[in-house]
Amino acid sequence: MAQRIRTLPDYRTRLDAAVTALSLFIRDLCPEAQLEVSFVRYEDEDAHIWVSLSSTLSDEGREQVVNQIAEKSLDILLAEGFLILAGLEETSPNSSEVDQGSGQARHSL
Repeated sequence: MAQRIRTLPDYRTRLDAAVTALSLFIRDLCPEAQLEVSFVRYEDEDAHIWVSLSSTLSDEGREQVVNQIAEKSLDILLAEGFLILAGLEETSPNSSEVDQGSGQARHSL
């Protein structure tokens, strides 16, 4: 029990560093992106980042950004063992999962 108490702060510190690294990576790719981070755990997921990209970004540019974010998330999983999922928020609802407050659809990457 004592060992678990000692490792919990280490887990959170390492998770914070991994989420920060992924967030900064996303900012470098797309500085105008809006990010929303959640540490609510779902099954094996350690954290989740919702990304709102600029509506002026082309479909090809959006796809490239999405692929790079997914690849970086996988790199973090393999290197650190943290499952940090990233989701893309669309301004035009093309999905059944629409945030009623913002009117934006969410898609997981």
